Amino acid sequence: MNKLDTTPHAFMLSSISHADPEPVRRLIVLFPASEIETPDLEHRIWEIARSSHLNVLFLGLADDFEEETLLRRKLVTMAAMIKDPNVATDILIEHGSDWVGLVSKVWAKGDMVACYAGQRVGLMRKSLDQILKSNLETTVYILSNYQQDKNLSSKFLSQLLFWLGSVVIIGSFLWGEVKIVQLPPDWTHTALIYVCIFVEVALIYLWNSLFT
Repeated sequence: MNKLDTTPHAFMLSSISHADPEPVRRLIVLFPASEIETPDLEHRIWEIARSSHLNVLFLGLADDFEEETLLRRKLVTMAAMIKDPNVATDILIEHGSDWVGLVSKVWAKGDMVACYAGQRVGLMRKSLDQILKSNLETTVYILSNYQQDKNLSSKFLSQLLFWLGSVVIIGSFLWGEVKIVQLPPDWTHTALIYVCIFVEVALIYLWNSLFT
């Protein structure tokens, strides 16, 4: 007589079906409302998520509903571009400015974080990526902000040009006023001084208006 298989299959299946699923790991991307989307940003985020087998959560902070609407439209577009059969995407936007508190609220063990270079928070203006690394003890990717780097460089050159031009204008008129003072004192001497001062002020005002 063949021995019957007495293994409790029902019990085994029940045990498997109630096993805790492996938690979904995510890449939490911090996206400020004021941030300008940089070239190739979606591809860089997708590469990080795909290589580390992560889903993507776009996390945004807005000051008001109008800013939230613009930010949501931007993040929806980015999420649609990144999403594929292996990378799921989601969006969460809240009002306020507490990045550390918001990330701590949604972060779970196994999640990674990505933020822009130069993001600073708090009264001491500390680097956000360093705070998150310390608080969460997780990997924090830095998304280099090409637009910000370009703007900072452009701003520096603009300020340098402004001050060089201002020094040239003031120095030139100072030299001219010294020459006028050396002329014989009469009504033309006084008139030239006033004209020189008026033209100098007008040129400085005009030069300044070009950089504001």
